[in-house]
Amino acid sequence: MFARTTGRLFSGTFKALFSNFEDFLRIAWAWYLLVAVLSVAGRLFAAQSVAVTAFTALVFLCASASISVAWHRNLLLREAPGPVNLKFGGRELRYAAKTLLITLCVVAASAIVGAILGAIGQMAGSRSILFGGLAIFFLFALPVVMRVFLILPATALDEKLGIAEAFRDSEGLGPPMAVAGIAVLLIAGALEYGLGSFVGVLGAGSLFGVVALFILSVALQIAVTALQIGVLTGGYYILRERQMAQGAGPPAAD
Repeated sequence: MFARTTGRLFSGTFKALFSNFEDFLRIAWAWYLLVAVLSVAGRLFAAQSVAVTAFTALVFLCASASISVAWHRNLLLREAPGPVNLKFGGRELRYAAKTLLITLCVVAASAIVGAILGAIGQMAGSRSILFGGLAIFFLFALPVVMRVFLILPATALDEKLGIAEAFRDSEGLGPPMAVAGIAVLLIAGALEYGLGSFVGVLGAGSLFGVVALFILSVALQIAVTALQIGVLTGGYYILRERQMAQGAGPPAAD
């Protein structure tokens, strides 16, 4: 069951991206361009770098929410994006707020666990307790967090799904989603390293090499964003399938 669900999430995520890549580019390009311009502005106006950085981070949060909402709706509702997607309304605001809230909860829990493990490690005179304990914590916490994150696609679709319901009906989905998400990151990292090495050999130190590496990095970042959202979308679809089988209503469109 674990292998089948993981394979379904992994293959389905790549299939969704390759089948709808043009749609994702329409969804993401304007936001990525805006963030890139603000990042350059932060470097040019070093005196106001803190303000520019804070504003860029806020725009990036809005961009992530807008891109995620549009991609969820494209995959699950077949909602076609317009040529420019700079939309940020109530739906995107709710998505961003829930994402930020869950992230802050995870950070707070990690800090508490880290502080406890650090104190134990200090008393025992071993730093390996801290690192080993945190590794075990994240190993068990990531599948739980992935199940909680299933409320986000529901938010994108304007559907009601509480944390308790998402956690209850997604039993067994956490580990496959976590493994699929990590696998996507590992593949992207390997590709970026390989392409970076190839470009470095062709144009080491040249303007061509710098520009080519930048373009490849942005392209991979866009692809990884789509794939990570796709894993979450796939998990949500499976959750709704289960609920439909139990008589809780139809799932989102395939």
